Amino acid sequence: MSERPEVSLRPFEPGDAAAVHRWFNNPEATKTLMEQRDGFSPAEAEAWVGRAMDACGEDRKYAIVVEGYEEPVGFTALYGLFRQTAPELGALIGDDVRGKGVGRRAEALTIARAFDEFGAHRVYGRIPSRNEIAKKTVAGLGWKHEGTMRRHLQRPDGVDDCEVWGVLPDEFRVAAADLLDPR
Repeated sequence: MSERPEVSLRPFEPGDAAAVHRWFNNPEATKTLMEQRDGFSPAEAEAWVGRAMDACGEDRKYAIVVEGYEEPVGFTALYGLFRQTAPELGALIGDDVRGKGVGRRAEALTIARAFDEFGAHRVYGRIPSRNEIAKKTVAGLGWKHEGTMRRHLQRPDGVDDCEVWGVLPDEFRVAAADLLDPR
């Protein structure tokens, strides 16, 4: 794989359930998610994909495709579109491409859709305070730390703070210009 792998987004398809099952059962990928699960069955993965394929509501989920991989390697999401409030970005990189810029590129493509396709006035995210990689990723896309919800997340090993980060269209476009321009 090259230094900067080709990354794109596509709608979810019924055949993606096996990949979703793999991601949500990967402890390394899920350890910093907002909500933790004890397990994720194949039936739950199929139901999740069914909901992800539904483009009628206010959430949109996108499969992350990386050149050279047969199945999607993760997903991004926009939660709460079409409201007066800003949509929330979500993401999970579930396979061995973490640390290679895939998440940053996929998040940039998703945020661009929020602004350009859906007319969002800002995008925000909630990040567990221990998730330094996510904070570094969004900071590199122009996001600003806006506050901390103290002891917000109940974890098996105690409680965790949750940080709120956000970005405005102009901040994002300046920071992500290198990712958004065609090669």
